[in-house]
Amino acid sequence: MSFKKILPYILASLLLIFLVGMVQSPRSLIKSKSSNRQVHAQSENNDYFYLPVGSVNVSSLTMIDYASVIGKFITQNYTRVLQQTGLPLTIPFEWESPYFAAFAKKNSDSMQISIWGGMARAPGATPGALTAVLCHELGHILGGEPLQTIPGADWASAEGQSDFFAASQCLPDLLKKYPDLITNIDPQVEKLCGENRDCARTMQAGLEMMRLLQKYSYRDYVPVSLEVSEKPAADLIRNSYPSDQCRMDTYVQGALCQLGGSCRAPVCWFPEK
Repeated sequence: MSFKKILPYILASLLLIFLVGMVQSPRSLIKSKSSNRQVHAQSENNDYFYLPVGSVNVSSLTMIDYASVIGKFITQNYTRVLQQTGLPLTIPFEWESPYFAAFAKKNSDSMQISIWGGMARAPGATPGALTAVLCHELGHILGGEPLQTIPGADWASAEGQSDFFAASQCLPDLLKKYPDLITNIDPQVEKLCGENRDCARTMQAGLEMMRLLQKYSYRDYVPVSLEVSEKPAADLIRNSYPSDQCRMDTYVQGALCQLGGSCRAPVCWFPEK
């Protein structure tokens, strides 16, 4: 790949890094979905489907905050994606987009992650939640087997595998470098992780993401738990999302990988054979 071909992506990355330097205190952000699909949140308040710039009752995230989190993420993962896929990682600056959505996409000349501004403006967003969203989307690109079998998305890791990659690899690496993305640790997280900060920050990011997603989910609301796990699945869940509790279990299990010992995705979506 020629230098001229990747130069625009390098310049875009440098711009984001510059914006990161302008930020003094990153505040709040939000969640996503994935592979090659756009995702619209559902809520009792339909305003959450569509949040243009200037909307009221939104998160405290500013455009600079949005750029800062993306800048940190792409700085950490640009080279990794280029080395493993042969394609540069791009994250378009889509602050103006009003929709609550995020996704990963394989283009002919890049691996793209998008997270739209309407998502960043949704109430309840936190920096940790947005970071988990971005890591989940990266999991579709780098997470490996099991892959989806949906035509056009068969290059992408399954949803559960994307969560497990996020929790076991992406989040620990990113939050070790940028611990300020997590501002508070839930007491239940502290209890499970003990003194291990990599575990605690990772699990907290997953918890913040799931709490945010549940606010706008089409599913009946049942709060995710750090103490009660989802039952084992009969078969591999390859082409759809596991239950909310199973996804939380995946972030818990991935975070606990930081304590050493066995490290395996939970059986609620990846049953043992």
